[in-house]
Amino acid sequence: MMIYLWIFVAIASIIVEVITLGDLICIWFAVGALVSGILAWLKATTAIQFITFFVVSIGVMLIVRPLASKYLRGNVVATNSDRLIGMTATITKDITAESWGERTVAGMTWSCISIDNQPVKKDTSVRIMAIDGVKLIVKPLDE
Repeated sequence: MMIYLWIFVAIASIIVEVITLGDLICIWFAVGALVSGILAWLKATTAIQFITFFVVSIGVMLIVRPLASKYLRGNVVATNSDRLIGMTATITKDITAESWGERTVAGMTWSCISIDNQPVKKDTSVRIMAIDGVKLIVKPLDE
């Protein structure tokens, strides 16, 4: 009778995975259910089936998810702004807890925030660590 439970769990997991358009939500449960279904067919105890289901599901998740995230990340489109990352700059307006600072590059003024949310004074040299939308995330060079 347990074999029907495992078949149901496997099919339900696959259906949820298809509905979520490959976001890798529960495919590992389908694998765990299939392995447990085989154990049920081989007349393994219910406890062994459930332990196997959880161990296999977690194992598959720990192995597949990082690999899939790496290869199925989607389209990461590099922009011309990405070339700013790693460059040094001078802040032209103070960064405070209440307001973003500013930095001008090639005639464009960028808003800036510090990477550790600490204030940065005008005329401080900083390294551009990342870009978040239209803000540069910077870190003072003296750190």
